[in-house]
Amino acid sequence: MWPRPEAGKVLRTSLRRQLLLWVVLPLFPLLIINGWLARESARSAADQAFDRTLQASARSIAERVGVLDGELTVDIPRAALEMFDPHFQDRVFYRIAFVGGRELSGNAALPLPSPLPAAFDTAFYDVRYRDAAVRVAAYVFPLYYGGSNRLIAVQVGETTLSRQALAGALFRASLLQQLWLTAVAALFVAIGIRHVLQPVRALGQALDEHAADPALRLSPDTVQQELKPLVHALNHALEQLQQQLAVRQRFIADAAHQLRTPLTLLKTQAQFAASQGDEAIRLRALMALEGSTDQLIRLAGQLLALSRVEPGGHPAAWQALDLARLVRDVSGDFVLEAMTRDIDLGYEGEQSLWLHGDPLMLREMLGNLIDNALRYTPAGGVVTVSLARDESGSCLCVADSGPGIALAQRRHVFERFNRGDRVDGAGCGLGLAIVEEIAKRHGATVGVETAAEGGAALKIRF
Repeated sequence: MWPRPEAGKVLRTSLRRQLLLWVVLPLFPLLIINGWLARESARSAADQAFDRTLQASARSIAERVGVLDGELTVDIPRAALEMFDPHFQDRVFYRIAFVGGRELSGNAALPLPSPLPAAFDTAFYDVRYRDAAVRVAAYVFPLYYGGSNRLIAVQVGETTLSRQALAGALFRASLLQQLWLTAVAALFVAIGIRHVLQPVRALGQALDEHAADPALRLSPDTVQQELKPLVHALNHALEQLQQQLAVRQRFIADAAHQLRTPLTLLKTQAQFAASQGDEAIRLRALMALEGSTDQLIRLAGQLLALSRVEPGGHPAAWQALDLARLVRDVSGDFVLEAMTRDIDLGYEGEQSLWLHGDPLMLREMLGNLIDNALRYTPAGGVVTVSLARDESGSCLCVADSGPGIALAQRRHVFERFNRGDRVDGAGCGLGLAIVEEIAKRHGATVGVETAAEGGAALKIRF
């Protein structure tokens, strides 16, 4: 079952659309900000261009102010007032006056800047004059007159229609250029996103074309660095799926192979019992049928247990647990059966030993070990379950006083359906296979040794 990205949340938005929104939408606030900056820049550029004309006009007028034979003369050059752009019919004003004194010429009401510029400096300022916005340049220079140096201010003003028109034209040209750049950038972003997402489409196509092949593996080298974790996760999921399918197929094959004979036997025994007229023979046949049924139930149970403990067969419920307590509990479950068989079943070793594992699996493993030991130990024998801890880890041992396992057979006892040479036919050859799978799931190793009592000692080392 595939995990959802978030509980209760279903993603329906296109990834391409999301990328476009995240990349292109931020361009519009930037376009607005840049437009405002472009407008201010256009206004500043227009002011600089027209201010130069104002300054040139004021200085050309100032050059024609002088003293002749002790009299102050003012000769306004015609070009000084005609150098302005006539296209927008701007009005031009001028004023010449002593600083703090009388007017010499021009428009008397044209206001002075505050503060006044220093000598030979020019100040630019905006005023309202005759119901119009006027930009004024004020140029101050000293003139020796009447026995002393006196400051004279020359002011030249112009209405702002021309400069506003120039600023608007510059702004529109800049804004149009930015809009084109934004549109081209959005187009290239869309093309780039489509190109960048091509590997994702290729992955989807590969999965669609090989949907029925659990052996499919995707190559991480065909995608970008950021998508490699996704490809690795998909490959891992496909591996898990392949393992689960293999477990199911193996379980079906094992079940079909191992259940065929017992089921045939059950049918034969049932038919035999039904055909008997002698009540004593029929009773013995029914008892044999009951024994075969028990054996078949045990076989089915162990097949199911094996399918659960195999990799991919069942998710482990890992938790911290006291293995010593669990061993004592499971051993206690077999006390009655041991007493029935006249076998001394006991536990010795650690009183508490904590580890991380799946308690259900560990119970299954211990149950199989103890059950095997009880089955192969004769009446009057001993089965000892022990748990010890040393520097290398922990060791669980189930030892018995039975016939033991020959050295040549020890490497085969963990194979499935291997009953060995000394089995009485009651087993199905899956117990130790289950033990080995559970040990592997817990990172443990399992081995067979000779017990002190002469029988077999199955040891699990964690």
